[in-house]
Amino acid sequence: MPDIKCDIIIPVWNEPELTRKCVEAIEKNTPLGYRIILVDNASGNETASYLKGLSERNKGRVTLIRNEENVGFPKAVNQGIAVSITPYLCILNNDTEVYKGWLSEMIDIAEANPDIGILNPASNNLGLRKPLEGLSGKWIEMSSCIGFCMLIKREVIQKVGKLDEIYSPGNFEDMDFSRRATKAGYKCAMAKGAYVYHVQNIGFKKRKDWDKKFKRNLDIFNQRWGKIKRIAYIIKENIPSAIEEGINGYLKNGDWVYIFLKDGAKKSLLKEHGSLRIMEMAGFMFDLKVLWNIKLRKKKFDKVISPSSRK
Repeated sequence: MPDIKCDIIIPVWNEPELTRKCVEAIEKNTPLGYRIILVDNASGNETASYLKGLSERNKGRVTLIRNEENVGFPKAVNQGIAVSITPYLCILNNDTEVYKGWLSEMIDIAEANPDIGILNPASNNLGLRKPLEGLSGKWIEMSSCIGFCMLIKREVIQKVGKLDEIYSPGNFEDMDFSRRATKAGYKCAMAKGAYVYHVQNIGFKKRKDWDKKFKRNLDIFNQRWGKIKRIAYIIKENIPSAIEEGINGYLKNGDWVYIFLKDGAKKSLLKEHGSLRIMEMAGFMFDLKVLWNIKLRKKKFDKVISPSSRK
């Protein structure tokens, strides 16, 4: 067995077929040395039997922790972190399917960039429907990483601690952890050359109290870090340096920034960012098209800014 570089922590609450596919994809597409830590959150007999058999057949490669009650996602992850000893650990949902080279690509980027502490892969979860070729080594900064597949350097855990279990049974614990890491001086990033498919929220949405717990956790997050805002910029000419500073300030604060850019205007030196969207539009009826886009948005903007109006 090669040296183990990463512990993959997978909380499991039922969904035996999805869990089996998740594990099989890891085995097929992860040549790098790894160990799987399964945290069984009181699954039913079928899933529990599969997990027990998997761990017994793979001594040293698969570790199983069994909870007799569902303790929620953050606590289950923390149980995995407590027995993890590797330089990297990866939180992975059991309703995911990893693609070839997913883990080594993220670790390569983490090792080449000391200031990156947490990484997501590219994913349908982040608006990318299929793996993209030729992007090895490429990454973009994110305001926060998402816990469906989150690679974390051991040193980040040592500095900021584990997931906050106040967010149990789950939601916003990943964003809270990301903010704590950012405050400690680390960057969150997405590895463009790694890809993991996510079915999304299979377990959470089966809980009867999902909506109530979601709102409660959102309130906790907002009280700690402030409400995440959506800011629109309307740019008809080149982006002034003062506007660039404002945009970067919002991104650093964790807000979303949308730039409606008139065709032909210079994009400036703004770096690609996970929370930045630039929409170029033809000059003909530009103002009307921007207004139409703003009015039709399901999630409304908190602020609309242009170099002339500063509304």
